Amino acid sequence: MQSVVYYSYLIFFFGASGMKIKPIFVGIAVVGILLLVLSLSAVGKIFGVNPRDVLAGVKTQPLAVKFLPQRSPLFLSFLINPEKLELFTQLAAKPSDRGDVRQELANLKQQLRQNWLLDYDRDILPWLDQEITLAVTDIDLDRQPANGLQTGYLLAFAAKDADLAKASIDDFWQRLAVNGSDLGFEQYQGISILNTSFAEDKPAIAGTTLDNFVLFANDTRVLRKAIDALQKPDLALTNLANYRDRLEQFNEGKNVGKVGVAYVNLAELGEELPKESLLMSLSFDKSGIRAKTALTLPSNGEKSEAAIDPQFSKTKAAKKTSVNIANTIPSGSSVIVGTDLGQTLAELKDSLIPEWQQALEKAIAPITLDSNTLAWAQHDYAIALLPKSNHDLYWLLVAKVEDANVTKEAIADLDRLVRNKLTVGEISLKAQPVTIWTNLSANDNSGVSGNVVAAHTQTKDYVYLSNSLAVLESSLTLKNSESIAASRSFKTISAKLPSDRLTYGYIDKNLDLSWLQASLLNLKGASEIPQNISNSPLAQALKHMEVSGFAITSSDKSVQNGEFFLILK
Repeated sequence: MQSVVYYSYLIFFFGASGMKIKPIFVGIAVVGILLLVLSLSAVGKIFGVNPRDVLAGVKTQPLAVKFLPQRSPLFLSFLINPEKLELFTQLAAKPSDRGDVRQELANLKQQLRQNWLLDYDRDILPWLDQEITLAVTDIDLDRQPANGLQTGYLLAFAAKDADLAKASIDDFWQRLAVNGSDLGFEQYQGISILNTSFAEDKPAIAGTTLDNFVLFANDTRVLRKAIDALQKPDLALTNLANYRDRLEQFNEGKNVGKVGVAYVNLAELGEELPKESLLMSLSFDKSGIRAKTALTLPSNGEKSEAAIDPQFSKTKAAKKTSVNIANTIPSGSSVIVGTDLGQTLAELKDSLIPEWQQALEKAIAPITLDSNTLAWAQHDYAIALLPKSNHDLYWLLVAKVEDANVTKEAIADLDRLVRNKLTVGEISLKAQPVTIWTNLSANDNSGVSGNVVAAHTQTKDYVYLSNSLAVLESSLTLKNSESIAASRSFKTISAKLPSDRLTYGYIDKNLDLSWLQASLLNLKGASEIPQNISNSPLAQALKHMEVSGFAITSSDKSVQNGEFFLILK
């Protein structure tokens, strides 16, 4: 079964024609946001010679996970001391950019002061060790949505000097008291917890010290659960097999150093999301940021076989994609390349809940998930998005032809299906016969007008399908030197991604994601987290992203492994 990561990219590309779809990768997007916080221009200046210890990363695992309940929705751990990171970015940045680097680091410290009342340089820096972990421990602490979401947050700092940490934090609480905050005190399981009462203009904060960590939370209930998890390890996320086993896989092989780890439990972020969990290991490269991913798939029984025409129903072993099909895609596109499109769409129908099925079918209409018309596309395919002046997107599907007669008949079936809703006709482009699907309507002058919904054609090697005649024509006459495969940025991304990839994608810097943001902000029944995306550091981080790519390297019934790579300005 294909995973939610793969689904998200298919929906990303199929749904990009302006339609407001409901993305199924909310959890992945949230983790991406957290990871991209680190990719502000301070990290985006990483080019040339850099300090080896930061580039090499560390092999240690985040220790603060022992404070997190197993049902924690997500966390992000930084495993490099911020002072090293600051020196790293200052040395890597151009002299003209160093002022911007200092300003953005100052902005992050300001956010810490605003949201947690902590002065980083005074309260944290003197004793901080190599780990900072930020976690969402509960989407709703009391599990009663009717009275509003009460999200639980935990911030953990590793201390290299416990005595100095205690003295600094004692001073912090005393300063709050002097400035008028009402302090509360409680004992839980023998552990002291301090907290401030909620004030309209200040955040509520609770704090304690546990096992060489200084912990802060927005609610004392979060710290009680942290104490429970520490004293009863079976309750902690660190002992959850899906987390522990996947993290150990990241430490296998060469070049396994990392600077951060992120985890998201999709099911805890919303009832509509799959029962899956995603783990990411973040590292630096001289060109950008790399994230290894492991997506744990549901274990509650296998999905039923997708309904496909018998002649295409054999289960095939996963095949590695070739780069040849990228020669058919114009430069400047964003693209996903994979194999067996027909089987993938059939599995989507078998795996998605009805609401998501409806959203995807609207996006790919008039093609349906019940149709066998794409079952013939068992070999390489590419789905590309091309920028359009009015913020809409042109799309292009190219699929490899292995049996010309079988493909021709399958496309004829697709035309017969489309005739139920659209007018099907034929034209010629550069002496190449092209079939067009047109939406016709009568106008006030008793005439007929219409627009081309899509057009397709078949050559010796490929089938082309697009919502733009111009894109289709340019693709048919495309020279290798004009293709995305010849572009420098695509080559760079391709070289950075694993060579044994089963599926891979490339997102160009010119791709307009405003439609995706609108979809995220219009999620129905989702948590408040996606609704704050436009006000989060993500907006700044995206400004520094040049191009990005992803690859799926292996997939079975229990886990799907992959990698992301971001090249930053």
